[in-house]
Amino acid sequence: MERKKILWVRLDAIGDNLLAASMLPHIYEKFGHAAITVVCQKHIAELYRASPYVERVVGVDKMAMFLDTKYRNEILLELRSREFDLALDSTCSWEQLADFLVVGSLAKEKVAFRNSAAVAKNVKGKRDGIFTTLLEFSSIYEPELEKYREFLAGIGINAPALNSTVWIPEEDDAFAADFFGKNKLRPEKTMALFAFGRSHLRTYPFYGNALEEVCAENDFSILAFGDAPAYGFNQNCLNEINARSINLSGKTTLLQTAALMKRCRIAVGAETGLAHMACAVDIPNVVVLGGGHYGRFMPYARKTSVVALPLDCYWCDWTCKYEYSHCVVNIAPEVVETAVRETLSTESARPRLFLHPASRWTKSSAEPAWQMPDKFTTSDNVDIISVEFNRKYPAGRISRRDLESKFAMHNDAEMPKSVAEALESAGGLRRAGESAKALEILEDAIQKNPGFPPLLNMKGELYVEEGRMEEARAIFFGIITLIPFHTDAMNNIAVLDILQKRYDSAIGVLKRLLEVEPDNKVALSNLRFIEKELNLRNELLNAEQLIINEDLDSARQVLDSILKEYPDNEDALSDLAVVEARDGRSGEALRLLQRVLAGNPDNEFAAKLLEKVLLGQ
Repeated sequence: MERKKILWVRLDAIGDNLLAASMLPHIYEKFGHAAITVVCQKHIAELYRASPYVERVVGVDKMAMFLDTKYRNEILLELRSREFDLALDSTCSWEQLADFLVVGSLAKEKVAFRNSAAVAKNVKGKRDGIFTTLLEFSSIYEPELEKYREFLAGIGINAPALNSTVWIPEEDDAFAADFFGKNKLRPEKTMALFAFGRSHLRTYPFYGNALEEVCAENDFSILAFGDAPAYGFNQNCLNEINARSINLSGKTTLLQTAALMKRCRIAVGAETGLAHMACAVDIPNVVVLGGGHYGRFMPYARKTSVVALPLDCYWCDWTCKYEYSHCVVNIAPEVVETAVRETLSTESARPRLFLHPASRWTKSSAEPAWQMPDKFTTSDNVDIISVEFNRKYPAGRISRRDLESKFAMHNDAEMPKSVAEALESAGGLRRAGESAKALEILEDAIQKNPGFPPLLNMKGELYVEEGRMEEARAIFFGIITLIPFHTDAMNNIAVLDILQKRYDSAIGVLKRLLEVEPDNKVALSNLRFIEKELNLRNELLNAEQLIINEDLDSARQVLDSILKEYPDNEDALSDLAVVEARDGRSGEALRLLQRVLAGNPDNEFAAKLLEKVLLGQ
């Protein structure tokens, strides 16, 4: 069979890629040891570079690609140069950028899911004409891995049951072995913990209560994993568990994490990419599973035990209508503890579901009702265990105040008098434009009160004003490693991201902040600004897709609409020049490009296009 050149586009998160990677061996074999090129986000690229089934990896900055026309076009040109036979987008939640890359690659065949979640209304009908094949999965509720089997079937591959997949290179395996040796860790006595759930809604605050006795009885050491923002919350949990521990949050690569986790006896934590990592390295794992999209991603591996409080508001897609996520926060620690003990003591041929029982959930008028998740999980695919715990579980459950305390919210009322005086003095100097003197006062106060967040926060803000962006970022992240939900520091991180056009990151930070403080006016204002900017970029991307499809009239309408609101937008003017040039109106194209270059003589794209129009190319 002829060796096919295949483009594989996955622009989603770590966990999604760990699941989807299971398809690659089957695709590689089906298409004659295919030459597979993967396009994914930069921070995920190492996963695919380690794969024996992937020839080439293009790691992209997703937000830069969304915002920067030049960067986006460079990627498209690079992909087109490969002359792919087949382009595959197996994502089950629609990504406009993924469509753009698959179609823009000009591959001979282009395949995606027709019924991906969240496909924009204005593109649904158009996809039929630009994809060679659009497949359908049976139900949005079915497990993601089953959807992937249906995708494979759609391209002629009859695959067995799939599992999340990771390839660990020898150097990362050696790193893990050396780490365990140097730190005198015994694999059978080591637990992996990934407590931070990326969102306040997904983060369970009582791992300390659930794991303290289990770890003491088994003499466990704990390795905590996650990204840098997870450090503070993970550390709080480790402090409560009171076992020997090492907090590796933000300190290991993706594959180093996999290699370290593989050596652990058990993994415990939130439903994040690291939960899928635990399944991929085939160790027993206990996952606190909320109701946002329950059953779609977990459980699927036989060594997984999920812990759940089933409620009638399941499948909210994490748009929780309550003050906080009852389905996660109100799981009794004893249910998690029981799941860990059972998972340590006995193996199972199937995934297990440990339920917070109905008998221990009495709803109030402002809370959801207990309801078995039969629509998403049945005894046909998991072992269901209702945990009848003995300890008294408080009838009132947890208050918002107690929850915020668990998440280590800051309280400026506890500020020492000397700190308040230093802040007032430094603030006055800052307003007077004497930043250097303000920093001197702050540095002196920080030496006397090391790690005190308000002092650090003002220091970071002064660094931003001086243009010392990366130093400021380090300070703000340092604050949230101490206090995960310090709202001032979170707002400042978002502002830095906005200034550097890292909108995806800014949105994540702001939404997390608003989960904690819904009325934060600065965060709401910043979010509105970003949403307006992203809507503009979305329209520009839509116009460029129409240009690729040679639908010049529709592209012109979109661009004219943009220019009514943003008359000097360089990208819109340049794209309209492309439309006019392709439509044979070179004079109008030249006028538009000259307008762009009058405003920004350094616009390379406009300059090159102007040259082509002048030469009649």
